[in-house]
Amino acid sequence: MLNSLVKEHYQWIMQSAFKYCKNRMDAEDLAEETILKILTNKHNYDGNKPFKPWCSVIMLNTYITEYNHNSLIRFDDEDKAKNAVSVLDTEQQVRLSEMLGIINNCRAKSCSVDCVMMYADGYSYDEIACSKAIPVGTVRSRISYGRDMLRKYIDYHKVK
Repeated sequence: MLNSLVKEHYQWIMQSAFKYCKNRMDAEDLAEETILKILTNKHNYDGNKPFKPWCSVIMLNTYITEYNHNSLIRFDDEDKAKNAVSVLDTEQQVRLSEMLGIINNCRAKSCSVDCVMMYADGYSYDEIACSKAIPVGTVRSRISYGRDMLRKYIDYHKVK
């Protein structure tokens, strides 16, 4: 059943991957990785629920994981990020400084950003729930809300 859904929605999966990636090769890689995860985790799919939202979540999480894995600079906290700035050229330093400023502004407005940062560092929903002493559903909501908040702030600052 899931195999036929993947075949049926393959074009949509590719188009969705293009939204995240800048070039065709990366989009194809993301789509392939997403399909692999869909087929590997087909036992988790509830046939009574729509396929596209489930697929979208897998793709987004795959993209975030791959982006973090392939990023040039990984850091556990802002202090390490500030130390890494010395390796970057001036334009990259300005961008990193802007991003840290956006993250701090969002952090001041909502505790959701802390959950997003923990998730980006590789913590699972359950681990975040335990450390924050909140239900897993709340963690999911905060991560979703925090991502949206960060996206809006980043998009707003790109326009300026």
